[in-house]
Amino acid sequence: MPKRTLHVTIRTPSQVIVDRDVISLRVPTSSGQVGLRPKSEPTVLAIEAGLILMRLEDGLQYAGTAGGLLHIGGTSASLLTPLAVVGDDVSSVSRQLDVLLSAPSEEMEVRRALGRLETRILQELHQGEEGIATVKDKP
Repeated sequence: MPKRTLHVTIRTPSQVIVDRDVISLRVPTSSGQVGLRPKSEPTVLAIEAGLILMRLEDGLQYAGTAGGLLHIGGTSASLLTPLAVVGDDVSSVSRQLDVLLSAPSEEMEVRRALGRLETRILQELHQGEEGIATVKDKP
């Protein structure tokens, strides 16, 4: 029987915050919320700071992150982020995330560097797609 769950891992520089199977995942991006399920097309998404919703067989769980890069491939999703918290209650996860984001820290400098890296990666991917389209258009 095919696997019907998505294995989600959320990692910070110092620890693994989430390592579990979920039915689906909803993540914040610059263009809005993106929903993910098992067997999604392999991709990399730039995740915005905010709340991630994880649908489990027995309810919901939430993760608050400072944003990062999410790699999705088939039945697994791995988010690399400088800061993250997890819990079963939206308000407590939001409060914990606000505290982490408001405190000056080494992780926030990592977040800024990660943001610059995300921008560069996305620009390079976009330029690569334009090059492919140009080659296809030539007779």
